[in-house]
Amino acid sequence: MRIGFLSDIHGNLEALEVALAKLDAANPDKIICIGDVVGYGADPGKCVDMVQSRADVVLAGNHDWACVGKTDITYFNKFGRKAILWTSEVLMPHHRAFLAQLQLIHTDSGWCAVHSTPHEPSRWRYIMFPADAIEQFMHFGQKLCFIGHLHIPGIFTDHGEQFGIGVAFNEERITVPISNDHRYIVNIGSVGQPRDGDTRGCVAIYDSDNKTVEFIRFFYEVPRTQEKIIAAGLPEFLAERLAQGV
Repeated sequence: MRIGFLSDIHGNLEALEVALAKLDAANPDKIICIGDVVGYGADPGKCVDMVQSRADVVLAGNHDWACVGKTDITYFNKFGRKAILWTSEVLMPHHRAFLAQLQLIHTDSGWCAVHSTPHEPSRWRYIMFPADAIEQFMHFGQKLCFIGHLHIPGIFTDHGEQFGIGVAFNEERITVPISNDHRYIVNIGSVGQPRDGDTRGCVAIYDSDNKTVEFIRFFYEVPRTQEKIIAAGLPEFLAERLAQGV
């Protein structure tokens, strides 16, 4: 089975449209969204509609829950709080209802998915280093756990190895073999707000038959997204960072 993963769209419609086109070209059997459909970007409602219609499973991210009052917003930075308050105001009731019912974890045969961490997912912690990952391996039993939240694509293994996170990830496509001797935490990166110094969005394909994870980077219309953010009255920083991939 081929499963397409996307995460951290953050109201970026231009990036989401390209991401879904990339997944369509890969012809997955399912599409899984690992949270943060909204937040930061100027098209939250359109992104919710598109993800709801296209994804087979959608999980909750911290911004999704924050915009509907299910997560305390005081721990967000000032730009995040402003974006959450703005997003909460512009979402339609049916968008809010959809985000409010999203679950934190999805499990399937041989893999699971969660926005932040498999242990205490509603605390919205980050898996940034091998030591963080080793702790989390104790809290899920599947071979792979797919996550988002960090906005940086990469892989941790239960042997303390890492790939991608903190290392240059320049190729358009990178395929990583899945070994029988390892377990994996796979961060699929961000569709709408990458933070690894690369302005391109990212999606991933897990092929359970061929035992591979493929990362796919893509360009989108960054200037158009920036224009929308500024026109909406959102903090200019949220537009500026898209051109830097930070």
